Order: sequence, then C-alpha cells, then structure tokens
Amino acid sequence: MEKLKVIIKREYLTRVRSKGFIIGTIISPLLMMSFAIVPILVTRAGGPGTYRITILDQTGSTELYERINKLLEPERPRDDKFILSREELPAEASSEDRQLSLNQEIAEGKLDGYLVLPKDVASEERIIYTSKNVGDFDSRSQIGDAINRAVVERRVTLAGLNSDEVRNLIRDVRLDIRNARGEKERGQTFIISFGLLMIIYITILVYGVTVMRGVIEEKQSRIIEVLLSSVRPFELLLGKLIGIGMVGLTQYLVWAVFGLGVSLLMSMPVMAANWSNIPKVSPLQIIFFVVYFVLGYFLYATLYATVGAIVSNEEDGQQMQMPVTMTIVIPVMVSTLVMRNPNGTASVILSLIPFFSPVLMFLRIGLQTPPWWQIALSIVLMIGTILAVIWVAARIYRVGVLMYGKRPTLPELVRWLKYT
Repeated sequence: MEKLKVIIKREYLTRVRSKGFIIGTIISPLLMMSFAIVPILVTRAGGPGTYRITILDQTGSTELYERINKLLEPERPRDDKFILSREELPAEASSEDRQLSLNQEIAEGKLDGYLVLPKDVASEERIIYTSKNVGDFDSRSQIGDAINRAVVERRVTLAGLNSDEVRNLIRDVRLDIRNARGEKERGQTFIISFGLLMIIYITILVYGVTVMRGVIEEKQSRIIEVLLSSVRPFELLLGKLIGIGMVGLTQYLVWAVFGLGVSLLMSMPVMAANWSNIPKVSPLQIIFFVVYFVLGYFLYATLYATVGAIVSNEEDGQQMQMPVTMTIVIPVMVSTLVMRNPNGTASVILSLIPFFSPVLMFLRIGLQTPPWWQIALSIVLMIGTILAVIWVAARIYRVGVLMYGKRPTLPELVRWLKYT
C-alpha cells in the first residue's frame, strides 16, 4: 500500500508542477473568461451612447416623427440616448442635395446619422438610414425596431383599425412545455448536462492519451525497469491511473473555484443582467457527473495504458490508440439519435453498453431521467467491465512494459494473458 501511495504521489506531483499543467489550468480559463467579461465591462464602463439623428420627413405630418422619438426615449439610465431633429421636405422634392450635405456633417462628426421618411412610408418595404458607424449594431437595431413599430402602427391606422387592439390580438403565445409526469421543460438542465458531457468526453480523451504517453516515455527512458524492481506491475498501473486521474480532478477543482469567483463577480449589479440567464447546475447533475466521470476515466485510461504497454514509441501508439479513440467518438456521433428519442429501444441498448455509458447514459439523464434500474445497471456493467479490463490490462502490462522493438501480434498478446 505504501508503494502504491509513492507511485500516486510521483505521478501526481510530476504533472501538477509542470509548466503545461499550470498554463492549461490557470492561464487558459483566465483568457476564456476575459473574452466573455471584458466586452461587458467595457460596454458598461463606457456608459450609454448619445446619437444625433436627423429625420428628413416627406410625409407632410409630424405624427410619425413624434412616434419614433417617443419609442426611442430611454427607459433606464443606462439606455442609449437619441437626439432627433426633423427637417420637413416637400413630397415631390428630391432629397439628394440635402443628403449630400448631411453626409458632410457626418464626416465632420456633427451628426451620427440621418433617416429619410418618404411620402408613402406606409407602403414602403425599405427605408434608407445612413450612419456614421455601420458596425454599431446595437443602435441600428434600436432605430430599426422603432421605425418598424411606428410604420406598422401607421398602416394599422390607415386600415381603420385600433393599433392597441391589433397589438393585443397578435401577441405571441409561449409554450409551457411539460413532460408526461407534469414536470416543466428541462431545457436549461439539458444544456448544462450536455456541457458536462463534453467535459467527460474531452477529459477521457486528453487524460487517457496522457496515461498512454506516460507509459511509453517510461519504456523509452528505461525508467520502468527501475520501477519494476521495487513494485509490482499492477501497483505501477494502478498508481499511474489514480495519480493522473487526480491531476484531472485537481484541474477541475481549480476551475470550479475560479468559476465560483466569477459567479460572485457576476452577481454584482453591473453584471447581474448578463448572468441571470445562465443555467444552474443541480446536485443530481453533479452526482451523476462525478460517477460517470470517474468510471469513464478508469475504463478508458486502463485501455490507453494497455496500448502504451504494447507499443515502443509514440508513432506506434498513435496508430494503436485509434480503436480506443473511436470507441469514445462513436457515442458522440450517435448522440443525435438519443436526443430525438432518449427512451427508444436503440437509445436504451446503446446507453447500457459500458464503453458508451459515460456519454449516452449521462446524456439521457440530462434529457429525460431514465428508469433508475437502467442507471444502476449501466453503473454495474461499467464497474464489471472496468474490473475485467484491469485484469486483462495488468497481465499485458506486466509483460509489455519490458518488451521493446517489434509490436506484438494478436497471438502473442494472448500468450501474455496466459503468463502466471
């Protein structure tokens, strides 16, 4: 037991002290969060914008201008402010000369944009808006919404209808989706579950390959011969699996603490509006995430360690790992089938296959919680498969780690299993 602890400690400390781990664990999340937070902070710090807009009005009435002005009035202190001015033009006159002068004012910074309201604006499908900054999508959207609403109201009025009554009649109807048990729709639960599923998938790939490379490096440097003089092959295999697994858990623990800090930051009033729509993780999701994360890691990490013991160099390892990698990729590829019918026969069978369970059963839980006996059966099958794989891997590992040169054939691997 003491030797196992030493191996675990060595595998763990060697990796958490590496520059790659520090960069990947600390700097990468900081960069990703900065991409999300900095634009929000910059927008908030900059305060609301002020836009000077001229309306060239050929409608012969101030009604439409006044309605647009009313719709663009800021409702909150942080809303953009639009300063509108109206210039009336004869309906038959051309506005091109005035547009040229307004273009000059925009170039000189005296104006942010201008709008041309033609005589028959209610029958128009397009209205020209010239802006100083065509990339300012926020202000364009606000102006467009105000104009669209004002013109639609004008059309309703011309049709002899009451705009408030029409607006009430065409208001949207929202679907309150529930399942057969009367539970509300779990869209947010699915989103967060799918995110956690991708973490499981990526972790298995990344740390499984890390285990394989660790075995190959020790074989190439002949360190493994020294290690095997002091410990049994099974202890070395188990210590490597647990040590590297702890590295992954440490990385996610750091990210969880980092995420908690970001969550506290987002709870500040300046950020609350942007954070309120983020789905929350339920305790049940966390429990199943940990279960399938740990089981999936041990299952695939053992397979990758076996591949590392069989080959003698990185190139052979890349070729030999493909069957293992495809076993992880296949459930992701068929996940759309499970999404469409999570309780269908195909979905149930596929999710109970131990090599697919970490992805597909966890996905089913996020979509629509399957019967508990199916979840329990998938866990039992995974544990049984892990024990069987470890038994096979340990027998191959104890022989393979000391074999160099030619890659073994399938009959040779069978003989390795028979060695006592």
